[in-house]
Amino acid sequence: MKNLYKSLIICTIIALVAASTAPVFAGNRDRSGQAGASHLLIDPWARTSGLAGAGVAEVRGLESVFTNVAGLTAVRNMELSFNRTQYLVGSQANIALNSFGVAKKLGKNKDFGVLAVSFFSQNFGEVMVTTNDQPEGGLGYFSPVLTYIGLHYAKSFNNFIKGGVSIKIINERIADSRATGFAIDAGVQYVTGKFENFKIGVTLKNIGLPMSYKGDGLSVRGTITNQQYEQTLEMRSAEFEMPSLLSIGVSYDLLFFGQQYAGMTRDELSGEGLTRDDAEHRITFAGAFTANSYTRDVFSLGLEYGFRNIFMVRAGYALENISKGAQSDINETAAILFNSETFFSGPSVGASVVIPLTAERKKHTIGPRIYLDYGYRFTNKWRGNHYMGVKVTL
Repeated sequence: MKNLYKSLIICTIIALVAASTAPVFAGNRDRSGQAGASHLLIDPWARTSGLAGAGVAEVRGLESVFTNVAGLTAVRNMELSFNRTQYLVGSQANIALNSFGVAKKLGKNKDFGVLAVSFFSQNFGEVMVTTNDQPEGGLGYFSPVLTYIGLHYAKSFNNFIKGGVSIKIINERIADSRATGFAIDAGVQYVTGKFENFKIGVTLKNIGLPMSYKGDGLSVRGTITNQQYEQTLEMRSAEFEMPSLLSIGVSYDLLFFGQQYAGMTRDELSGEGLTRDDAEHRITFAGAFTANSYTRDVFSLGLEYGFRNIFMVRAGYALENISKGAQSDINETAAILFNSETFFSGPSVGASVVIPLTAERKKHTIGPRIYLDYGYRFTNKWRGNHYMGVKVTL
């Protein structure tokens, strides 16, 4: 009964915080394009991209540094992961995303939390240099690069509440100009249920000061008419805001245990300390709502099936919210529902194969493993995004 009251109190607090914060982050299509550093909104991890952003509550492990940093608490000892994304396949931009991360649990006998470092890079290939005098180019090429480095920390406060925070240093550069800034993420996950199978997640992302570009690219050399001499003048670029957002999600694990537990009641199974890692079959339902500050709000739904924690297949769908100014006509409503303002068309799929590195004979234990992950997000232009990743858990 005490656990029930505690669950109700925490759920109420989370709901009140979300309700009071949501108007501040309410999506506004009229502000689309006014924020910068949009690469902060790209999920670079293959394992979570298949759920289309619906894993705010259920995400766990190193991939949670993007979706909800509180999920880092699931790291048992150490995790390393590398992911590569073929972005907008078929476009001439030849865009590639690379992400790398390492997470380490602090302390052996006591839980001092989990510390992680991640790196993200987005490359656009070579772009021809042009000027007003030579608009056709011929001056060489340059390579725009968008990067950020993240430092993440998460800790379990008890068996129910997990929290985390991230600090990201952001850098955008072209040949002769660059912008640098920082942003903060914070996330909370609440876990309950007999098998820890019901979760609630809330995360605030990309909270930071405005950024602006500086460098020689904003300088021009001109002649002062009165003094008849040349002088270099520097123009100031306009500042741009961070793409801040608020995400709220829930998830539920439907667990089916093996024949060795046949005939046992739910209370007896719970007494064995079983969780999703011990299930022979698992079906996870996930949903999330993302309130964007500078674009439409997004509803996401996800479904994942896991077999003995060695094979997972997942699918997701992201639906942009209807704007208040939409007409009531059925055709107009359908157009708003199924025609995104971004190039994402909604669906996403993914799968993971797990290779155990040692025999796992003890109950409730998971040894070193290699995860091979793949994700695909459909787009309404070109041929979609392919995500490929490998993760090693020690």
